[in-house]
Amino acid sequence: MKWNVSVIEARRRRAGSGNGRVHRPEEIVTPPSKEAICAVIVTYHPDGGLFSRTERVARQVGQVVVVDNGSPDSFVSYLRRLSEKLQAHLILNCRNQGVACALNQGVRWAAEQGYSWVLTLDQDSLVAPHMVDSLVKGFRYHASPEKLAVMGVNYSNSSNGNSFMGSEEQTGSPWKEVKTAITSGSLISVRAFHAIGGFRDEFFIDCVDLEYCLRARAHGYVVTLACESLMEHSIGKMSEHRLLWKKTGTSNHLPFRHYFMARNTLALAREYFWKEPAWVLATLWDHTKSIVLMCVFEEARLPKIRHFALGCLDGVRGKFDRLTGTV
Repeated sequence: MKWNVSVIEARRRRAGSGNGRVHRPEEIVTPPSKEAICAVIVTYHPDGGLFSRTERVARQVGQVVVVDNGSPDSFVSYLRRLSEKLQAHLILNCRNQGVACALNQGVRWAAEQGYSWVLTLDQDSLVAPHMVDSLVKGFRYHASPEKLAVMGVNYSNSSNGNSFMGSEEQTGSPWKEVKTAITSGSLISVRAFHAIGGFRDEFFIDCVDLEYCLRARAHGYVVTLACESLMEHSIGKMSEHRLLWKKTGTSNHLPFRHYFMARNTLALAREYFWKEPAWVLATLWDHTKSIVLMCVFEEARLPKIRHFALGCLDGVRGKFDRLTGTV
């Protein structure tokens, strides 16, 4: 894709980022706008609906980057056609390098082009037509916008329509400060990205977003969440069940995911217990409940339990060198 050099240089001057120096929260930050935002979508074996979902994103941002993590040639051909029609920049990895690495590739490319904000998205997320406008408003109305590192959004589950943040959790304000936000639908400050470092490659897939948010908070930055549901998104392949008198759900992740969820959750517990004790305890409790529900309701329990146990062992030991193919 051809770029206007003067536009790129102007963006770089406005962004004031990507030059290798460490920024501080109190410095002046470029406000997000359509022209200053680049969307990064990580793909792996994408479905045919990716085009329409990406097209909706492209209308709201200045540029779209698709980072593919080693999909077969048939999928690559589809992604090439998508990038040509939507004028998206395409980065092709020859193997699956993990979500963290792919996000870092996309954010760094955006920074090189002079963008000061990056909207990170999963390939299956469907954004609301006004999502970016809502994120921009959230920046404008925040008391300390220079401290914003991540601005996430509330979302509805694609399988049952339930919102991640229920009405009982909302404060009456359109935004609330939170400790973590998921990757998909989050607007990330490139300035903060350079200040605290990128996503941790060794986390590979799970808890990548949680770790980044906690690290941002440890550096004095703030994470916020829009209370309005601005995206449809699914966590795994949700299925509903009834446990005694209560309705509950399970994510039905593949066995290997239980390794990364267990390992990375325990790694975060070790690293952030003294900084974020309430978050750590709540997260460990939620993870424990999800494992119990998995054992009761899901299929392929034995391989999932085996991967979970191995992940716990590596998480306690701080072992991050196990490859996906050997899990």
